[in-house]
Amino acid sequence: MKITELETQKHKIVYVDMDGVLADLFNHIAEIRGVDHYNQMTADDWNKFFKDTDAEDLFAGLPPFPTANKLLAMVRDMAGGYKILSSPLSFDKQGSMRGKRTWLHKHITVLSDGVIFEHEKQKYAKQPNGTPNILIDDYGVNINKWNAAGGIGIKYQADEDSLDYLQNELARALASR
Repeated sequence: MKITELETQKHKIVYVDMDGVLADLFNHIAEIRGVDHYNQMTADDWNKFFKDTDAEDLFAGLPPFPTANKLLAMVRDMAGGYKILSSPLSFDKQGSMRGKRTWLHKHITVLSDGVIFEHEKQKYAKQPNGTPNILIDDYGVNINKWNAAGGIGIKYQADEDSLDYLQNELARALASR
């Protein structure tokens, strides 16, 4: 039996979400919709917005958070690299993936070790050898599923949390298990 590189890997892989962590999707949509804060939008408002919007244009045109490349450089320096793990839009999967790729090429200067578009992020929580991986994501549901699957989730939202907070959490996660 041949042992693959992934199976022999002992270090944790860090996966970084895009929307809410690197790209300012939610504040951008609130501005488009004319509301003071995105939490004023209902689930129906969000669904209608996404159904009526060109996903490729939306994601390609998002403003980056000012901390995006600093965050990725910090992760790379601490963990040796990172991969993007972002959910595509269910209403227009292909368009949102094209837009997100365009956004990454336009705004990110700290190159990743790969880009994965996947709704079920928890599939990447552990390596085949049992080594837990790390997810940096703003969505608590994703963090809970990641942790339940054996990974180490760090909830981070760029418009609420500091890079110092993330650095401390990442150091703790890298040192654990």
